[in-house]
Amino acid sequence: MKITDVSVQVVDAGVTMLFAERLIMNLANVIVRVKTDDGVEGVAGSSTYLGARAVAAALAELKPLIIGEDPLYRERIWQRLNEVSILIVPPHSIALLDCALWDLAGRAAGLPVYKLLGAQRDVLPAYASSLTYPTLADFQREVDVWLERGFRAIKLHVWGDPERDIELCTAVRAQVGPGVALMIDAVGSYTLVDAIRVGRRLDELAYEWFEMPLRDQHIQAYKTLADALDIAVASGEVHTRTYQEAANYLTTGAWDIVRIDAVISGGITATKKAAALAEALGLRCEIHSFGYTLAQAANLQVMGAVSNCRYFEYPMPMGGYGAGMVDQIELEADGTVRVPSKPGLGVDVDWERMDAMTVERF
Repeated sequence: MKITDVSVQVVDAGVTMLFAERLIMNLANVIVRVKTDDGVEGVAGSSTYLGARAVAAALAELKPLIIGEDPLYRERIWQRLNEVSILIVPPHSIALLDCALWDLAGRAAGLPVYKLLGAQRDVLPAYASSLTYPTLADFQREVDVWLERGFRAIKLHVWGDPERDIELCTAVRAQVGPGVALMIDAVGSYTLVDAIRVGRRLDELAYEWFEMPLRDQHIQAYKTLADALDIAVASGEVHTRTYQEAANYLTTGAWDIVRIDAVISGGITATKKAAALAEALGLRCEIHSFGYTLAQAANLQVMGAVSNCRYFEYPMPMGGYGAGMVDQIELEADGTVRVPSKPGLGVDVDWERMDAMTVERF
C-alpha cells in the first residue's frame, strides 16, 4: 500500500469565540485527506483560530515528503516530518498528516485508533470547558445548565483580571459545592505576582488545576509559581510546539500537568509520546480537545489508550463544532463520553455538506 495523493481544504465553520476578553477567534477548519493505491483513505481535521490558509499551504508543501510512502510506516514518516519542523512549519500541518495516517491505519485494520495504540478504557469523564462570558451572572447561568446536563467537572476561561477572576472562582465554587471538580484557564493573562495571588485563592477553594496563568515561554516564572502553590499548574497546548519542549518544563518542575493536542503538537504519535513522558515522571498529561469534531475525536482516541489523562475537554456550548460531520462526540447522562468505536478516528464526514462549506482547496 502506497500513498498516492494528499488533498487539503479550508472550511468556514461560522463560529466565533471569545477567551479572556481579548482573544476573539473566528474558527476555520483545515481538512486533510490522505489516499492510497488500495483505495483506503485517512482523514483528519483541525480548528485554526488564525492562519488556516498558512496551515493548508504548508500541508501542500509537505506532500512530496509522503507521496509514495507506505502509510503504515507512521513512525518513520513522523520522524521525517519532525526534522522539517525546525524550519518553522506551522505545527498543525505535521500534526494533521500524522492524525490522517492513524485514521487510515485504523480504517485499513477495521479498528479504532485507541485499540491500535493499546486500549486502556472505553469511557472517561468530561469537563465542560467554557467560553468567556461578559458577567458573573452569565457564567453562573451557564454553570447551572452544565450541571443539569450531567457534568461533574467544569473549567472556566476567566477574564484575565485577577480581582474579577477571584470573585468568579469563589462564586462558582459556592454555586456547585465541593462535589464538582473545578479548573480555570487564564490564557496567559497574568504576571507572576498576580498568578501567585490568584493561585493561592484557588488553593483555598480546592480547584483541581490552574491552566496557562502565564505565557508558556516563561519557564522560570512557571517554576516559581509551581513551587509557591499546592494547586497543579498546567500548560502546553498553545505555545509549546512539541512534546520535546514540554520535557523541559516537566523535568524542571515548572508544570505539574502537561497539556498537548494531537492536531496541534505533532499528531497522535507525539501526543502518545507526551503522555508516556509524563507517566514516567509520575505526572498527568491532560490532553486538550477544544475544537472541531475531527480534532476532538483524534484526541479522544489517545485518551482511550493512556492512563494518566483524567478528563475529556468538552467545548461549550454544545453543537457548534460538528459542521459537515455525520458524527459528533456525545455527552452521556452521567457526564462521561465514550471513545468512538468505529474504525480509525471513529467519526465520519458528510462530504456533500463539507464541500459546500469549503472556501479554498490546496
